[in-house]
Amino acid sequence: MRKLLYLLFLFLFLPAKGQKVLHLTLGECIQYAETNNPTLQSGELGVNISEIQLRQAQLKQYPTVSAGIGQNFGYSHGSGNFTLGGDYDIRAAVDIFRGLSIRNSIKQSKLQVNQSQLQLEETKNQIRVEVIRSYLTILMNEEMLSYQRTVMNTSRQQITEGEQRYKVGQILESDFLLLKAQYYSDSINIENTEIAIENEYSELRDLLNLNREDQLVVVVPDSLQLAAAMTVPELSVVLQQSLDYLPVLKIKKNNVELAEYDLKIAKGSYYPTISASAGVGTGYHTAYGNNANGLQSGLYNNLSESAGISINIPIYQQGSVRNNVKIKNMEVKQAELSLEDAEADLIREIEEYHFNVRKAYNNYTLSELQKDAYYANFMAYSQQFKYGTITTVDLLQQQTNYLNILNNFMQNKYNFLLQKKVLDVYTGQTINL
Repeated sequence: MRKLLYLLFLFLFLPAKGQKVLHLTLGECIQYAETNNPTLQSGELGVNISEIQLRQAQLKQYPTVSAGIGQNFGYSHGSGNFTLGGDYDIRAAVDIFRGLSIRNSIKQSKLQVNQSQLQLEETKNQIRVEVIRSYLTILMNEEMLSYQRTVMNTSRQQITEGEQRYKVGQILESDFLLLKAQYYSDSINIENTEIAIENEYSELRDLLNLNREDQLVVVVPDSLQLAAAMTVPELSVVLQQSLDYLPVLKIKKNNVELAEYDLKIAKGSYYPTISASAGVGTGYHTAYGNNANGLQSGLYNNLSESAGISINIPIYQQGSVRNNVKIKNMEVKQAELSLEDAEADLIREIEEYHFNVRKAYNNYTLSELQKDAYYANFMAYSQQFKYGTITTVDLLQQQTNYLNILNNFMQNKYNFLLQKKVLDVYTGQTINL
């Protein structure tokens, strides 16, 4: 029997072969997600695509080179000759001037690379916030679980004492049943919290894109780390750091520059285009048959070279260039207005968010005092119940009050911590706990 229990323990609690157990802090969870999250991996591919497009734009500065090969075979019934011939050439062409559109396209492509990187950073911020929320929810429920177990231990003692007092007639059967119901309620609370922890672990595993066979354990920060995080920075500092860092604002600024390059490229169509080309070619033609004399030519004898410059001057294009320039001017103005709106909205949002963080901190500090006070009151009532000076209803009322305040404290504590860490994301700080 003991051997069977030992084997059952190994099966349930020891990791399977090849299974990893990851103990991760908040910062390590974020780093893991940034490397393995599929959404972010897709964003990395977007950056790679824009880099390839930049290289393609840069290559347009250089000549294009092409070669041609032609081979033919024929037969003439009149002369009875077979003919064999071939033509070969190689050509190169380069744009000398195209209204500066090539140079502007290169600069625009560099901005597109930067834009892709900023969009990836914005997506990273969204994933960071989700990881923070999931991680802190696990911590909150695990801390709640510790308190709930303490309360359940107290309920267990109350049942033991209540049973003895019921047997000697000091309390009614209804009082004893109330104590048993409270103990059962405390047990259910613990089970529900454990289920909530399991569900949140599943959410966090998905964000980190962990293998199904791997286990995840979040590292609980010590009290000093938590205390250091429970502060509210000054609004002026938050505003400055947010405006300097947030990718969403930089994306809007990039949109203005991208629109300006679109305008420059459109204006380039007003100017002539100049291109140069050069080539070399040769061929041969040979006849075999009854009248083939003098019908042979060699590759060297047919060698030819060519070079030239062409200029294309736009004279009338049905107003398409002028109208396109007008449209691009308007798009530049639209991008500038969008940037102004985004900056004003961002300042307003950060100010409001900072105000909410301050409120969350006040709620947390107040509920912490209430939690300590109600716990002391609950312990005092437990002693009074032990000595028979209060009723069961009085005791359970104080226990309910304490549990309500405890839940409120947990919500306020981790709500503030979540908002503070999200604020760290918005200001470009290193996220850890």
